Amino acid sequence: MALELRKAQRSQAYLKLGLAAPSGGGKTLGSLFIAYGLMKKKYPKEDDAFRWSKIAIVDTENKSGQLYANMEISKVNVKVGEYNTIILQAPFEAEKYVQAIDLCEQSGMEVCIIDSSTHLWSGEGGLLEQQNSAAKRSGNSYTAWRDITPMHNRFVERMLQSNLHIIATMRSKQEYVQEPGQSGGKSTVRKLGLEPEQRKGMEYEFTCFYEINAEHEAFGAKDRTSIYDQKTFPILPEVGETLMGWLMSSETGEGAVVAKLEKADPDAASKSVKADIIALAKELGGSKDETLMAVIRKYAPDGNPNSITDVVKLEELKVELNDMLAQKSEAAK
Repeated sequence: MALELRKAQRSQAYLKLGLAAPSGGGKTLGSLFIAYGLMKKKYPKEDDAFRWSKIAIVDTENKSGQLYANMEISKVNVKVGEYNTIILQAPFEAEKYVQAIDLCEQSGMEVCIIDSSTHLWSGEGGLLEQQNSAAKRSGNSYTAWRDITPMHNRFVERMLQSNLHIIATMRSKQEYVQEPGQSGGKSTVRKLGLEPEQRKGMEYEFTCFYEINAEHEAFGAKDRTSIYDQKTFPILPEVGETLMGWLMSSETGEGAVVAKLEKADPDAASKSVKADIIALAKELGGSKDETLMAVIRKYAPDGNPNSITDVVKLEELKVELNDMLAQKSEAAK
């Protein structure tokens, strides 16, 4: 199929929202508020029972996702209705998450809350545990990522390409700070939320990514809608209503075709991948790094990536070097 170059326009799409918070930060309830707000805006003439029926939680938190059903939250004047749940239990394999998204789509759900995606990464039987097991078997922690990375990519691609509004929660790595009391009073210890417990860079996959602190306030760390970008705000149903309003204000159809690109240039593509590989190799220490060179020689016995002519091998080497760089970054923390 020929590629097409079109005029850019913002088309109607599905919200992909990431929420990160320390334990007790309110990820689940905040997700429910936003999900309800999305459906309230989309279905202004329907009752709340219908709106809640369009929401499902993929629950990995030992059924805690069911705790809020039919609960009256008087502080914000919201009554949580009867939503749907899918219970995931260990081992938390990527394919289970994919199947849960499939089930939500097939069942007519419109909002899928994944609570939480952290278990996929660092939970029992999750990707980190699988990688550690593979590393022990092979004796090489870098090459062990070769089978793990596609699993994570499969989950991300299914989530982003689904015909659902997705809200994926993540636990934040926690840190505590001691703050002096006012006027010489007793100091207090406050819990902070840091980066999410997920694969590095996961937050960039979403339309919006909000960080929630221990005081249940959200910060728009990334927001392609620009509505909450770099702002602090309470997580309420109004957030979902506002985001749905943004989605509904987009255009339907596709932009006008400017040109069609009929031919691919495999030589140019090969040169581009080789350039990426060489840049990665330099960042990983170059020819002086024996571990790096051992990986490269699996694909190029002479140790020179430019001698590789097989495009598939080039792509495999690039993936492996990217994984090595990710592991190096993790180890440096």
